[in-house]
Amino acid sequence: MPNTQHVDLYAGENRTLTLNARDSSNAAVSLASKTITFRVGRRPAFPYLTGAVFTKTGTATVTASGTYTVPILPADTEGLSGEYVHQTITTDGSGNIAVVNTGRFKIRQFIEA
Repeated sequence: MPNTQHVDLYAGENRTLTLNARDSSNAAVSLASKTITFRVGRRPAFPYLTGAVFTKTGTATVTASGTYTVPILPADTEGLSGEYVHQTITTDGSGNIAVVNTGRFKIRQFIEA
């Protein structure tokens, strides 16, 4: 099982997430020479929906310890609310794919005055 980190933000918020890549033993996954793909997809109540709501490319910040960032722009979450699922996948130069982070992605609506 990959690392589980939950994300909670407001719709239309501009935020850079800092996440950690881990393997099933909770050991850090080196991100050297790997592509990082972050996806937000289906709501947990709708497991039959398989497409991503949005996809972003992550940037390794501390390669050896598996720390990376993902920019979330206002346009990514505008008009959305509720709970979704996020997943980060790494791909190495040989095409090997690994899920290194997953969790709940909660989008809240701003309270308007």
